[in-house]
Amino acid sequence: MKAIQQQGYGDPDVLALAEVDEPPARPGRVRVRVTAAAVNPFDLAVRSGRMRAVLPDLAPPFIPGSDFAGTVIDGDGGFRPGARVAGLIPWLATREGAYAETISVDPAWLAAVPAGLDDVRAAAVPLAAQTARQALGLAGARAGRTVLITGASGAVGGFAVQQAVALGAGVVAVASAGDAGHVAGLRAGTVLERTGDLPALLSAARAVAPGGFDAVVDAAGIGGDLLPAIRAGGVLVALTGPERPPAERGIAARRLHVRSRGDQLADILAGVAAGRITVRVGAVLPLEQAAEAHRRAERRDVRGKVVLKVAG
Repeated sequence: MKAIQQQGYGDPDVLALAEVDEPPARPGRVRVRVTAAAVNPFDLAVRSGRMRAVLPDLAPPFIPGSDFAGTVIDGDGGFRPGARVAGLIPWLATREGAYAETISVDPAWLAAVPAGLDDVRAAAVPLAAQTARQALGLAGARAGRTVLITGASGAVGGFAVQQAVALGAGVVAVASAGDAGHVAGLRAGTVLERTGDLPALLSAARAVAPGGFDAVVDAAGIGGDLLPAIRAGGVLVALTGPERPPAERGIAARRLHVRSRGDQLADILAGVAAGRITVRVGAVLPLEQAAEAHRRAERRDVRGKVVLKVAG
């Protein structure tokens, strides 16, 4: 089968199309014919070598990629052959990622793709949307609570805004001026402009929530500098940066470690299919152009997910 192999660490040219053996059928696994695979910031970090300390046993060559959609070939877990599925491959679980024509996965990572939802959009959902959902869980987002979400124009931040609104929370989002209109369209109650001037951002946040927010979901990696925007006893959920940001005034500082949950993904995909959650896809490239897909994702000149079309 065709797959993209990462043959070293460095710039996108370490990604090369290769012919490799298909994974065999195995008990307790499901084989999936991949139709689309998304490019995530985590993929870029793995390729560049920034994750070597976290994944010391992951030596090239290996197949990168975590998000996918496709059709079931065979296997366990209650998914019939031909069923359309999507899922998230946890990087600590395998060195055979989603940039391949066929993958073998744990059925617990899978969710059925609803009718009416195309594979490209389905593939753009798993990691970012589950990160957002689990971050909101740590934040205690619910009706009657206020949540400040940074990086709201990105994939994780955008999913966080939409899901927090659905939970009934009062949502204030932070985005650049160029993305403010898009984020407002996600139904954030207020959009604050991020200009790089942190004191100005904190001042604007205090004007909206003088007593402080109940929680901050920090998808932009600002970190402990956001503590003044949080009320005493509130929550800061960090998605990047230090393992545990420093805390004060009884604020709980939590670092998210994402789990792949097919049941959670199924609920999110149902929301996408019903139009309650918007998926932003910025570019679709063929599998053999994975290196170019990484370049475009790194340049950030694409508004939305970059997705590789694998088959179909």
